[in-house]
Amino acid sequence: MKKGLKQTKIIATLGPASDSPEVLKSMIDAGVDLIRINASHCPNAESIQTIINLVRAVSEEVEVPLGIFLDLQGPKVRVGTFADGAIKLEVGDTFRLSADKSTPGDQNVVSVSYPELISDLEVGHHLFIDDGNIRLEVTTKAPNEVVCNVIRGGKVSNNKGINLPMTKTSIPTLTEKDLRDLKVAVDNQLEYVAHSFVSTADDVKLLKKHIETMGGVDIGVIAKIERKAAVDNIISIIKNVDVVMVARGDLGVEIGIENVPEAQKLIISEASLLIKPVIVATQMLESMVEKKLATRAEVSDVANAIYDRCDAVMLSGETATGIDPANAVAMMRTICVATDQSLTARKKNKFSQVKRVFEEKTMATSFCKAADAIADENDADVILAFTSSGNTPLISSKLSPSIPIIAPTDSIHVLKKMQMYRGVIPIMMPQPFSEIKSWARMIDVAIRYAKMQGLMEVGDKVVITAGFPIGQPGGTNSIRMVIVS
Repeated sequence: MKKGLKQTKIIATLGPASDSPEVLKSMIDAGVDLIRINASHCPNAESIQTIINLVRAVSEEVEVPLGIFLDLQGPKVRVGTFADGAIKLEVGDTFRLSADKSTPGDQNVVSVSYPELISDLEVGHHLFIDDGNIRLEVTTKAPNEVVCNVIRGGKVSNNKGINLPMTKTSIPTLTEKDLRDLKVAVDNQLEYVAHSFVSTADDVKLLKKHIETMGGVDIGVIAKIERKAAVDNIISIIKNVDVVMVARGDLGVEIGIENVPEAQKLIISEASLLIKPVIVATQMLESMVEKKLATRAEVSDVANAIYDRCDAVMLSGETATGIDPANAVAMMRTICVATDQSLTARKKNKFSQVKRVFEEKTMATSFCKAADAIADENDADVILAFTSSGNTPLISSKLSPSIPIIAPTDSIHVLKKMQMYRGVIPIMMPQPFSEIKSWARMIDVAIRYAKMQGLMEVGDKVVITAGFPIGQPGGTNSIRMVIVS
């Protein structure tokens, strides 16, 4: 088995700097595993479709099965526009927010993107504008506007975002644009869809219901944790989603930037117990939007997310609008490989050996834990986890093995979904499971194919998990150990 392979997965956002075949190919060469399409910057369904077509065409050309997820815009609350484009607020100023969108903004008043917001606000509530740079407190409430006192001043320009950590809003979590964009994701059978501004598990359930109504099959839902309410309801949210994203931008405004590290560790820990992958996102290598080299603090930030056992790290502006998207991916890969190797060494030396207990106890979790122990005690080189659904490799991944997990499947959709799972190398079986009549034959086919791909070599010790009947999801019930000949 090759040594030094990257285990943590890298997600890159496509944008004006990277939405060409040449740049995308260079990003794939640099180590990207999944592509994020940010619907906030896609004005219509056609623009989303164009990016999907590009990713799939390049993915097929270079024979790398990239996963894709669409990040729905969600109901981001924003200020309206100003007659002069921007204003400057001073501490102690009085400033009004209006439900009347026809009102041109000035030094005294501006409209909001969702008029319903005015009725949701109460005296004493705090509002943050432009990622927390501006802070207001509601002092008076009227039917169509609220009067605020400026607590933290600064420049406010057109369409800046508003965060409402104290306010329970009546604004739907899925907008008409979100539903139009979601239809594109369903029609193209994307691997994942991300739900922005989740507050409760009901938000996630509603999105899943829409996916089902539209005819979507096996499309994973990613819950973006960027609201205080989501942190408060984190357990029920994790239980109802497929993947969790620590979206640290808006989350930092909502709960205070000093509280983000604690929330990040909590979310990763709880998701691991519930066997759900976790993405850590926002400002990971922010300086590389404009520079060729990351800062030491950014490198430490990425590494600490990996030490916390996240599954994937995400690049946003670094690859969407940065000066060198492929270089940003390469830097991220370098950090991932170094940290992954450190984790591997620590586990092998028993420095960080901790008994991990899943909240869910099933036959699959028991067999995966047994396979991990067998691999450790016998110095195995690789775990081979056959799967029809992706569940067995995901469980194995959450045990943080010190060796790679090769996951043969006969489903291209499952193959691409597994690109999200830490330490998992998905491979496509050269023939369907249904055509393979014995476990011995299945092992032989998979090992031969893995050797052809350079993923195994003669003499490797392989711990194998599979289920009988072959090809049926949820039936992991067998372990075998072989030496590659």
